[in-house]
This record gives sequence, structure tokens and C-alpha cells, in this order.
Amino acid sequence: MEDDDAAYDLIKHELLYSEDEVIISRYLKGMVVNGDSWPDHFIEDANVFTKNPDKVFNSERPRFVIVKPRTEACGKTDGCDSGCWRIIGRDKLIKSEETGKILGFKKILKFCLKRKPIDYKRSWVMEEYRLTNNLNWKQDHVICKIRFMFEAEISFLLSKHFYTTSESVLENELLPSYGYYLSNTQEEDEFYLDAIMTSEGNEWPSYVTNNVYCLHPLELVDLQDRMFNDYGTCIFANKTCGETDKCDGGYWKILHGDKLIKSNFGKVIGFKKVFEFYETVRQIYLCDGEEVTVTWTIQEYRLSKNVKQNKVLCVIKLTYDR
Repeated sequence: MEDDDAAYDLIKHELLYSEDEVIISRYLKGMVVNGDSWPDHFIEDANVFTKNPDKVFNSERPRFVIVKPRTEACGKTDGCDSGCWRIIGRDKLIKSEETGKILGFKKILKFCLKRKPIDYKRSWVMEEYRLTNNLNWKQDHVICKIRFMFEAEISFLLSKHFYTTSESVLENELLPSYGYYLSNTQEEDEFYLDAIMTSEGNEWPSYVTNNVYCLHPLELVDLQDRMFNDYGTCIFANKTCGETDKCDGGYWKILHGDKLIKSNFGKVIGFKKVFEFYETVRQIYLCDGEEVTVTWTIQEYRLSKNVKQNKVLCVIKLTYDR
């Protein structure tokens, strides 16, 4: 019995403090692909997104991990009478440090109460891990690590999620995950160019896609994410598009060609290009229960010639046309 307890504590400790790569490759892939049995302390729960964690879990217990079948509610913000899960950290690619191969994705959600207690200091946070879309794998499970955390802990978790590398988080710049709105367009444009300039190295971090213009916008964003609806989402690519390849359901078309962005001293510091998505297969969008048409746009930013030309920052936005 003591040996079983020791093994339980060892696995729990590893899951709590291990790197994201370990959780995906050793546990999730092991169970989904290799058919390994679940550790006894994994809980199977298909409705975790529709429950108040206060009613299900003991917040005073040590941190733990949940494995559950993947459902349509997974990754969305479905909730219950007292609150709902909201995405606060969008998908991040998890790669093998040894091979560079993409292993899966991780996103972070927070349970938001409709009515916060006066002494509200901690919140439930979920880190959801899933595998890549491989036709040979049965995508029916994800791993959710659920913890009761102080706000400072949540901020630190998010900083690690969005920092440019996996090295010391104190030595790297934080890349924007959402768009940035200013009444002054010049300042807004300079903000995005500055994000490119201050990023380290010649390549973006691992959670980027070079297929921005080959994907339907619904594959790039989450409509349930209120931050996206308010500010748009930043997508990072290691190469510019050059042409608008068709994708399922439509294609991106250049709306405005390169616009010069100049500094206050008149020097060209970068370029801005705007794309609009034309749907060939009509999608139905609902806003407050009403069917509406939408306009998808991408603002593409890159620095001036010969400066980090392999870094492109794309801001994808959605406008509801009533």
C-alpha cells in the first residue's frame, strides 16, 4: 500500500511540475496512440466545461490532472448557472525540443464567476492539452490540468505561455496575443512594428502558423473568446504570403497594398498590408441570437527592407455587419 501511495505521489508530482512536452508525449499520446491504461488518479469526466469546479473539486487538495473524453464543448466557454470557463491563453504549439516536431497544443482557461465574493483572491484555472490532428489517431481525449490559483500565479502562468522562448521568462519580451487599439493609427502601427523589432532571434516562438492565408479564419480564432471579439488576435508567421491561396470555404484577397509606415523623423520603418476574406461557401454567424453577415480582415505588418524579413505579424479581426 505504501508503495502504491509513493508511486501515486511520484506521478502526481511529475504531472504538476513537468514540461508541457512530457504531459503530451508521455501521458496523452501514450493513452490515445499507444493504448496505455490511465493512471488510477485520472478522472474521466466529459462535462467538466459545464460544471462549477467549486462544486466538484476540493480546492484545498494538492493540484491534480483530469483526463476526459473530448466533446463539442471542449475548449469553448460553456458554463453553468454560477459562471463559465473563458479562454485567457489561446492555442500554443508544443514541440519536441529534440526533433522540433509538433506534438500538440495547449490553451489556458479560467473559471469566471457571475458574482465574485468580496474576498475574491483565487480562481480556478485549466490548462488543456490536446494532440495534433493526425488521421491515424483517435482524437477523443484531452488532458486538463485544473488548479486553484492566486492572481499572481495566473499572471506568471500566462507570461510563460506567451513568452518568446522556453528559457528564463525574466529575459524575454512578452509578445501580444491580442490586437491593440489606439485612437491614433500611427501609434497603433508603431506598436506592432515594435513588437517585431523587440522580439528575440530570427524566428517567432513555436505557437505560430505559416499558413495564415491558406486557412479559413475560423481555424485561426475562437469566436467564444471575448478578447478576440473586442481586440482581434495576433498571428505570427515566419514568412509573408505574397499571394492569396484558396482554402476551404473561401480565400484571402489583398484589400490595400503595402502602406509605408514612417517614424516621426520621416524614416520608413515598416509596411502594412490589409487582406479581406471572401467566402465561397457561406457560413451562418449568429450575434445575440440574430443572423448576421461578417467581415474578416487581416492587417499584416513587417519591418523595413533587410530587417527581420522572415518575421510577419498578422492581426486578424472580425466585424459584424447588421
